Amino acid sequence: MANRRQDDEPMYVRIAGSIRRDIDSGRFQTGARLPGSRSMAVALGVSRTVVLMAYDQLECEGYLGSQSGSGTYVNARPAGVSACETPVEERVEAPEGPRLSRLARRAVLPAVPEANLAAPEGEVIDLAQPRVKSDPRSLKAWMQNLMALLRRRDAPDFPELQGAIGLRRAVAGYLGVERAIEVDPDDILIVSGAQQARDLIARVLLDEGDGVGVEEPCHWSVRHTYEALGARIVPCEVGPHGMDIDLHASALDGVRLVSVAPSFQFPTGVVMPEERRRALLKWAYAHDACLVEDDFDCEHRFGVRAPSSLWSLDRHGRVIHVSSFARSMFPALQLGYMLVPRALRERFLAVKWLADRGSISMQQHVLASCIASGQYLRDLRRIALRLAPRHRALHATLQARLGDAMEVTGSVAGGSLFVHLPRLPRSATGALMAEALVRGVRIRSAERFHRLPPDHVTLVLSYAGVSEASLKRAAARLAEAYRAVAG
Repeated sequence: MANRRQDDEPMYVRIAGSIRRDIDSGRFQTGARLPGSRSMAVALGVSRTVVLMAYDQLECEGYLGSQSGSGTYVNARPAGVSACETPVEERVEAPEGPRLSRLARRAVLPAVPEANLAAPEGEVIDLAQPRVKSDPRSLKAWMQNLMALLRRRDAPDFPELQGAIGLRRAVAGYLGVERAIEVDPDDILIVSGAQQARDLIARVLLDEGDGVGVEEPCHWSVRHTYEALGARIVPCEVGPHGMDIDLHASALDGVRLVSVAPSFQFPTGVVMPEERRRALLKWAYAHDACLVEDDFDCEHRFGVRAPSSLWSLDRHGRVIHVSSFARSMFPALQLGYMLVPRALRERFLAVKWLADRGSISMQQHVLASCIASGQYLRDLRRIALRLAPRHRALHATLQARLGDAMEVTGSVAGGSLFVHLPRLPRSATGALMAEALVRGVRIRSAERFHRLPPDHVTLVLSYAGVSEASLKRAAARLAEAYRAVAG
């Protein structure tokens, strides 16, 4: 038997291949006894383990059979295969890939066109990504609470499906004091961020083909989540005072769900007044529909108190309230919560059980400690104090440089500015982004947040993670880029 070597294969594979070829060529006849593993190992200059692995491989393939106390023998070859003939595997035509579900075909990963532009050397002020710089005091408090939890003898093990009761009680207390939202801890469902909340809502309340009312514009992930699960999207334009249900009632006839952000609408920044909220609830009761109240970023307000939430105004269990902790403390904290009507609670828990057995347990207990100690509320107030002057710096500098060539919609909270440039056609968006980047400023177009974009340039400028001085420089450079594109 030839010991043929191939440097890219393990030794036992080479030995097994050599024996296989000797059997196929007829050198080893059916029923022939192979040398013992020790003898074979000595002959080939390898360990006995390597020979045993080669014999095991050939036994799995059906070439060899072992008899206890007797040895290893060559098995009979399949009928129709001659002693000198190697079986040829039948060629089978196969499709290029497995069949996909309708959900998988509709789902897409987010595109970030701003990242495709090559940045120049030197400083680039990034107004495209909504980064929040974590406060060192917040991180220190988080680590202290985490270490205290790990030192406890009763440290938590498996997560609770609905969420740690300590966290749910803490959230209920915070909402009651700060947001005037009266809620029982059992009405709270802890989730892995707002995106999981949207996915659960779609799976619990929608079937393929059902209609969903979605604000226009809105964050693209809201619209895409419902589209991916087969819903029919009904866009509802957001005006200076938010969505007006009277204008869209006929188009929304028969829809199962309407998603709104009444306390801080992204990207426009407008706030829906209470009379419109009550009108929306009245419509939902009359049309057997549910409302999703997206509470995105509304904690970071600039001295303006939020109107009553839809959840607080609801008297018939038609509102699902969604919020996230990621922007409140630090982005890596992928935790959020939902307020779920009691009639739907069991269904939401059953569907969440299919996705996971509970959001990460350790973070929930640490977060509960941060809320109970008042650290969470102090963080929110520090963030709001930090955002207000940055908002003024960006807005005032742009206003001074561009004047009435720029329009900014409602901005009483959050960390972004929604800018209209009505004199610049939408086709100039790419040129403006490129000119701004040449000057060291990365900006983001608002087109992707629209289902039907306006005919002029719109921008979403994120300022939360940028200093006041840098924001003033960025606004001046953006104005230069505007003038270069506008001619």
